[in-house]
Amino acid sequence: MLTSAVFTVESGYDKEISVQTELQRLIDVHKVRAAVVMSIENDSTELGIVKIGEISDSRREVPDENSTVFEIGSITKVFTALLVQTLVDDDLLHWDDTISDSLPDIEFANDEVANVTLRELASHRSGLPRLPNNFAETEVPGNAMDPYANYGEQDLVAFFESFDPPELINEHAYSNLGFALLGYIAAKTLDTSYAEAMNLRVFQPLEMNNSTAIDSVKDVADLAAGYSNTANMGTWNFNVHAGAGVIRSTAQDMYKFIRANFIESDDAIHHSIRSIRELQYESNQALGWISETSDQDTTIFWHNGQTAGYASFLAIDPEAKSGWVILTTSTESAAITRIGASFYREVVLPNSFDFTPYAGVYKLAEDQYMTISNNDGKLQIQVTGQQPIVLAHITDHVFELQALSLKADFVLGEDGKATTLKWSQSGVSIDAERVDDSFGVETREEISIDTELLASYAGKYQLPENVVATVKHVKDRLFVQVTGQPEFRVFPMSPTRFFYKVLDAEIEFKKDDGGTVTGVVFHQGGEYLAPRINDTE
Repeated sequence: MLTSAVFTVESGYDKEISVQTELQRLIDVHKVRAAVVMSIENDSTELGIVKIGEISDSRREVPDENSTVFEIGSITKVFTALLVQTLVDDDLLHWDDTISDSLPDIEFANDEVANVTLRELASHRSGLPRLPNNFAETEVPGNAMDPYANYGEQDLVAFFESFDPPELINEHAYSNLGFALLGYIAAKTLDTSYAEAMNLRVFQPLEMNNSTAIDSVKDVADLAAGYSNTANMGTWNFNVHAGAGVIRSTAQDMYKFIRANFIESDDAIHHSIRSIRELQYESNQALGWISETSDQDTTIFWHNGQTAGYASFLAIDPEAKSGWVILTTSTESAAITRIGASFYREVVLPNSFDFTPYAGVYKLAEDQYMTISNNDGKLQIQVTGQQPIVLAHITDHVFELQALSLKADFVLGEDGKATTLKWSQSGVSIDAERVDDSFGVETREEISIDTELLASYAGKYQLPENVVATVKHVKDRLFVQVTGQPEFRVFPMSPTRFFYKVLDAEIEFKKDDGGTVTGVVFHQGGEYLAPRINDTE
């Protein structure tokens, strides 16, 4: 039996992160709901374990390393590379085969694309886009809450039969499509499904008995419920993109995989495991794995993962026989990766950047203000009535979110405090002057109220255009789900008024003279009354 211990991670300098303290901090600010961490250092028989949080809002138990299942997201790519390696070792595929060799039934529209190799797919050098350009144009429209579900084999084939770029740039560029294609090719080669191929060739040999690569979660009784900033998130179904992120696993099964990387046996699966660690075109890219150098000058192989409600991290140091895995219900991938990386190198800790000169409120327009604050070591902006967004520090006093073409450039006064925010969004610029903090997003305080009162609010409420708000009561918590949106938890600020922690918004329940709940008013950039309706309506 291995000894369980709660452990502290030293960064190698004058700072240290207590894993449990850091995860608890993220739980306290509703960034993480459940987390399991397992660690082995220098082939020790003492196993470090942290188990914290709760499996779901209705299951308040602490997650278990042996049985609690998490989505591992893009860590799946390491296992997809391993699956293909087992086929290479059996001479069924070769890393320098082209995708047209492997898929002779597809009529590729472009010769360069047809000649992309499996090795290029597995090292993100294929030149293929991150996602196929017909991803949002499938015959069955995609679901924003489950984006891969409706993209099937026929869509993948249609993409390659029409994809004709003027030039294919074979340099490192992360591609989910590339690993989707790898998984698809492996399954086609074995004339089976990706899930069955993974089970037979990887999970069974490694005795990873609680790991699956199937989309359905009907039989996963111990699945930790997905979670994102107070919202309950569903699982993702990956369909033909399975090879990019479909795997669900437990911390104990991931620990078995870590241990398997330290075994020097010549049997088939361990030979394949060693083979995918061979560095490829870039010094930091193996097959599936990303690599970097630790503070002890050893080579670390790692990957992280994120889906709609899960964030994960896996790393191994084969030379030192050390390894680490973090599985969480959260979408704070950057924070989870930072915790994981702190096991073997110095990391930039939260709050190391001074946001004091910028924090405050700036006027964008009449009755519209932007509140600037520090969110876990990042600059957060929140406009009146909208949800918060985090910007990255670019240079000097400039912050950006390039994906949405957002830019904040602060002008500082003589006292070193920002006086003006030069805000630009998609080419439109505004000079926003600093105003009194009272104009900003209100700071709301949570109170405790009786659970029977919470239960009286549960039901359905009618919003315009056939949109329904469903209010659900689970023990001492209340949740609101508007048609087509995630289910968000709301927090009481009075017996009848509740607030969102991820939106500048509130809801207020209305009652008649007899005390019966008749409707709810949504307060977000105005007031919207939603009368209560019968559940059967």
